[in-house]
Parts: sequence; C-alpha cells; structure tokens
Amino acid sequence: MLALVALIVVGGNAFAQDKILISDDGRMKHDAKPTVDIIRADWCPACHKVEPILDELKAQYGERLNFVVLNVTNDETSKEAAMAANQLGLAKFFEANKKKTSTVAIFDAHQKSLFKTDYNYSREAYVKAFDGAIASHKM
Repeated sequence: MLALVALIVVGGNAFAQDKILISDDGRMKHDAKPTVDIIRADWCPACHKVEPILDELKAQYGERLNFVVLNVTNDETSKEAAMAANQLGLAKFFEANKKKTSTVAIFDAHQKSLFKTDYNYSREAYVKAFDGAIASHKM
C-alpha cells in the first residue's frame, strides 16, 4: 500500500510544497521524483547565502524534483527534522549530516545518493546535479 505524504515544512521554510509517495516500509515509491534534501538553520550564514540560489532553482525545477528542508535551528525543529527524515527513509543521511548546515543532497527514489555538497554557492553546480538526477530518473 502507498500513502501520499506531504513533505514537511520543518521550521516554516517555503520549500516543502511538493508531495511524495511513501510505501508502508517507509521508502519513497520507485517512480517518485528525485529528492533534494537541504539541511539548514536560521542562524547559519552559509544557509542564508545559498537560499536565494535554491529558491530560484526550486521555482525552475519544482515540477521535476521534490525539495525537503530539514531545519536544525533549535532542538524543536531538529526533532521535527529527524522525524521527517525517518519518514522519508533518510534517517541515516540526517543523522550523519545534521550538524553540517547548508548541506544539499540529492537522492533517487531508492534513497541512493546522487549528489552531496555543503557551503556551495555555485548555481551551476546545482544545475548540473539537478539535471543529472532528472536524467538518471528518466532511464
């Protein structure tokens, strides 16, 4: 059985407008779009620097990629982010990276990591990674 789960806006970020299919075992459905996971915090200067780039790309790629923001601003938002990551089958990724704000990663429908970076302000690097994830999804 599959459930349609709204991606969680953890800490009030506007990225989580997309939907993703989650199976009973907590995995993303195989034909789900690639997912861009962003670890951010309100107090992180690097996050503030990369967010305008990601906002623009979210508008450009929003139909072809899912975007999930895992907000680690404080204990409450970190707890919500951990629950969201667990629900999406990304608990190991979150646990390994929750202290690395401004981390952006892309996962395919099987939670295979396709791309990971942090403190990266290169729009071109994200475009290349997003296009690559979309191309691999269509195969």
